[in-house]
Amino acid sequence: MEPTSKPAAVLLLFLLHSCVANHVFLSGHLASQVLVRNRRANQMFEELKAGNLERECVEEICDHEEAREVFEQPDKTEKFWNKYLDCKGTRMSRTAKNINLIRKCIEGQCISGQGNGVNYEGDISITQSGRVCQHWRHSFPHPIFREYNTSEPGSNLKENFCRNPDHRPEGPWCFTKDPSVQKETCRVPICGEDFVPPTVATKPQKPIVCLPNYGIEYNGDLSVTIGGHTCLPWSLPEVKTLSRDKEFISEVQLQTNKCRNPDGDYEGPWCYVRIAGNITMDYCDLQLCDAPLLGPEQTTVTEGRERSVLGQARKNLFSPRTFGQGEDDCGQRPLFEKKNKTDANEACMLFSRWCRIIQDDDAEVASAPWQVMLYRRSPQEFLCGASLISDQWILTAAHCILYPPWNKNFTVSDILGRLGKHRSTMFERGIEKIVAIDEIIVHPKYNWKENLNCDIALLHMRRPVTFTDKIHPICLPSKPVAKFLMSEGFKGRVTGWGSLKESWNPAVRNLTSVLQQIHLPIVDQNICRSSTSVKITDNMFCAGYKPDDNHRGDACEGDSGGPFVMKYPAENRWYQIGIVSWSEGCDRDGKYGFYTHLFRMTKWIGKVIEKMRGSDDE
Repeated sequence: MEPTSKPAAVLLLFLLHSCVANHVFLSGHLASQVLVRNRRANQMFEELKAGNLERECVEEICDHEEAREVFEQPDKTEKFWNKYLDCKGTRMSRTAKNINLIRKCIEGQCISGQGNGVNYEGDISITQSGRVCQHWRHSFPHPIFREYNTSEPGSNLKENFCRNPDHRPEGPWCFTKDPSVQKETCRVPICGEDFVPPTVATKPQKPIVCLPNYGIEYNGDLSVTIGGHTCLPWSLPEVKTLSRDKEFISEVQLQTNKCRNPDGDYEGPWCYVRIAGNITMDYCDLQLCDAPLLGPEQTTVTEGRERSVLGQARKNLFSPRTFGQGEDDCGQRPLFEKKNKTDANEACMLFSRWCRIIQDDDAEVASAPWQVMLYRRSPQEFLCGASLISDQWILTAAHCILYPPWNKNFTVSDILGRLGKHRSTMFERGIEKIVAIDEIIVHPKYNWKENLNCDIALLHMRRPVTFTDKIHPICLPSKPVAKFLMSEGFKGRVTGWGSLKESWNPAVRNLTSVLQQIHLPIVDQNICRSSTSVKITDNMFCAGYKPDDNHRGDACEGDSGGPFVMKYPAENRWYQIGIVSWSEGCDRDGKYGFYTHLFRMTKWIGKVIEKMRGSDDE
């Protein structure tokens, strides 16, 4: 025994003698005083490994065998060894500076000068041109799940950070939040080099000159539309025929072929144009000032705190000649309102602020007779929801028809409408009707490149459909109806066969076999705007529960294009107030579902259906 060890040995012999005389084992406290050892890392096994790795391979150069002894498992060893070689761990001399570089490289905070950055795990989330990266688990605007399954064990595709999962020689990259640019390379830190983090590119700020009051007072000289078409003269006989029954504002002077807004269209000045031999309308590229709908109509609160309104007598919005039949008794369901019955959950909408429905619920049969399923002919698959608004027209979201980032550009030969359905997975013989489409009209201001503004499309059925107990149209709102119903906290009903919850795995789809419904409260527009970085326009509204609410629920994947409806007590009718448009995930805290503001689209609907059937009648 070495001399330096003698005092400890004497103490140990003394204590052992005491143990023999009294107890076989030492107390825990006494033993800890005797058997003290210096730990290289921590008590935790993984931290001990980290200490070994730091000593063996970071502070010194290690070989493959030494790395294997640290990690013990072949797959972990190989993953580390590839990263180690990429970081020049076997070639770089060990100085204080180099040790720090190797450590950061192994941790993935920087990449080696000659590597492709496949091991990068830093938090850069802006591309080299200044575009913000899309979250790896999100499907908007780009369907990432078609290429990558981020739920795989060990995946480093976290949040919206730049990565290089396909070993591109250009280095780390990401999907961008710009719908027109799918993927772009990122500029990430290179080990040992100075790095200035990228910043989001700012668009040149142009002085914004907007037209107030929807551009009704506009008297400029613009005569070319947003689609690049030259306006037709307002005095042209065909144009006069199409304008004949319109409620034009007499003060608006229809000069030559200039863009004007004679009917107070909420999308601003427009004109008639000729496309492929047919006369239609198109909007002009003029900036409008924000002009949201104002507060609710005069209301009264009756016993039971039901919503009621002191409103005007109902007036049809469209001509049966072009719109078709169904507006007279729209929104009155044959098996409910027409029999003086209510469905099980509609009372919760009228008791809006005091009653709640939690998450999705099976809809009663025939409780949404306006619900339409859009179906792809080949390969046969469910596409989107939609709604029946007359015996000739179906309404849906434009992104269900046209959305290039998802390779969507459907024509009339691609899709069918299935009406009267309740179950999605079977043909309901004797109940459902399958209809062919002969015209698709997407709103001319639909903006898929930025924010899905004006996300609406009209589908014309080849033949009028016959109404039944389970096939019946929904009403479109007038201004008084929209202003009354669209109050913060009032609830609307969303129906569809979409997913019951958000899924990160593309192989797992939670589509429902039975039509679902959920009630969601309308949210203040300022809260809607502050909940997202997407530019929100007056053509959108949002609905959903706030983070501090005790209840959950949202529309989800597959519900797109379907109706957001509300019941108008004064008329005992249901009105479609919105179209399911987009959301950032499903039912996430602080996030809401966004819907196309349908009332603001009614002027366009009136003109576009008039031109379709009107020009055919010429």
